[in-house]
Amino acid sequence: MNDISPELKKLYQNYSGDIKKLLQENPRLDYLYALSEIRENLLDWFEFKPEGTLLQVGSDYGALTGLYSRRVKEVTVLDPNQNNLSFNRLRHEKRNNIRYVNGDIHSFTSDQRFDYIVFAGSLCDPYKAAAEKARELLKPEGSMIAAIANRLGLKYQAGAKKEQYSLSRAELMELLCGSRGDEGTVKFYYPMPDYRLPVTLYSDGYLPGKGDLTHAILAYDYPKYLRFDLGKMFDEVCEGKQFETFANSFLTIWSRHEEN
Repeated sequence: MNDISPELKKLYQNYSGDIKKLLQENPRLDYLYALSEIRENLLDWFEFKPEGTLLQVGSDYGALTGLYSRRVKEVTVLDPNQNNLSFNRLRHEKRNNIRYVNGDIHSFTSDQRFDYIVFAGSLCDPYKAAAEKARELLKPEGSMIAAIANRLGLKYQAGAKKEQYSLSRAELMELLCGSRGDEGTVKFYYPMPDYRLPVTLYSDGYLPGKGDLTHAILAYDYPKYLRFDLGKMFDEVCEGKQFETFANSFLTIWSRHEEN
């Protein structure tokens, strides 16, 4: 993915941190993904422990760092891109509970164990090695949170550009819980239209039915011409009780125990 940290930093300074005005006058999709407050919808609802510690894998221009820093006691941001960390630091310079570390999950070492480890679009191949390292860094009662595109998602079948890293629901389940499904427990959520700019969040306990997504808000990165009527196709998969398989993306919360 092209790193836009230097241009974001310059724009942020030129607009004196006024992100709303910056986005209004510079309507680019990559800027929206990096800066929009809608990004926080992904985990704004989650009940983080106020005294918890969190490892954010992937700086992501600080899109979710502010949310984490407001909800837990201490945040560690891990990213191999120093420019990305630099912009994140500028964006959250008023927050005093964030530590920035240059590196990746595979090489990261720490005596500290975390209550939460979050991969928001940053779970990359080799997936298994990343998940295993995260489990090592978690406290026994900790949670690993991951958001990733579904490679079977309808938006991609309709013609949207596929993301570099994506997994099916079955692949993600096996990655997190093992081939026998006995390595901890995982809860699945389904952000719509996707995990980057989520407007609605479904779960296995509350799935959309026929008609709920007929006029669903389209993702910003949908192509001008779709291969099929996406609303009609979502109706089909919802009626056939296959939404979980063909949702555009996943948000998962894994823990070693039943309670997350």
